[in-house]
Amino acid sequence: MIKTILASLTGLSSDRTVLDAAIAMARPDGAHVQCLHTRIDPVETATLYKSMTPYHLKLMSEISGKIAEEERGKSDHAKAAFDEACKRHSLTVSENPQNAGGVSVGWKEMETLLNETLHEARYHDLVVMARDAELSSERIVSVLMRSGRPVLIAPPKPVSAIGRNIAIAWKAEAESARALSSASSVLTHADRISILTVCEGSAEDGRASAENLAAQLRWRGLRVDVQVEMSALSATSSGIKEMAYNCDADLLIMGAYGHSRVREFVLGGVTRGVLADCALPVLMFH
Repeated sequence: MIKTILASLTGLSSDRTVLDAAIAMARPDGAHVQCLHTRIDPVETATLYKSMTPYHLKLMSEISGKIAEEERGKSDHAKAAFDEACKRHSLTVSENPQNAGGVSVGWKEMETLLNETLHEARYHDLVVMARDAELSSERIVSVLMRSGRPVLIAPPKPVSAIGRNIAIAWKAEAESARALSSASSVLTHADRISILTVCEGSAEDGRASAENLAAQLRWRGLRVDVQVEMSALSATSSGIKEMAYNCDADLLIMGAYGHSRVREFVLGGVTRGVLADCALPVLMFH
């Protein structure tokens, strides 16, 4: 059961899609959505300039001032998006969600140079983030690969409901199995589930694995169908996304494939492709 959701707000236009996605995920179980906005702390930033020459110190101080102004603007935007979502969805703002009854939301803002989203993610059942062209994709990758929590990537456009028609990108490997386990409570609320498999080798082997999973889910009383496609090459992100679109899914669940190499995250092609672009909400877990 999902009871606490962390919504990462950046102060950019994607904040509405993050809020709507987080609220949609919170509704089935009456979860609490903790909204978090972080901005650069100018005091901490200034400490980095102590060893600079007077000329470079003056230059960096001017740059720091501009950054601080931009950060204040993002902070105002994030809070405005939060307030608007609370009003639009008639939500209770509460620091004690146990007493809220139904979906509740909270607001938290921090000034830091640290990855506070990654730290906070470990205390929540789910993290909701968005792709922002203005920001590095590393912010999502870091939380996805290091938090130990599932991450929902919000779609480009706001949504009102998530999880009624679910697509599962299935591969008989640990990453897919872990992603499925992390979404167990989400599956119970679905009207229909489609298991999607792209086969590189034998179609019979791919279908057998997908049908085995389908049987397990049907034992839980879930309505499940299986879709299998052949590919001469490795399964591509475009193929998985196209299958999900064709079955009218409102949520795609998939494992995040990758490993660290000298502290640099190296993602698999399908994971990287879906992270870069997908019209659907995507729930990933590593």
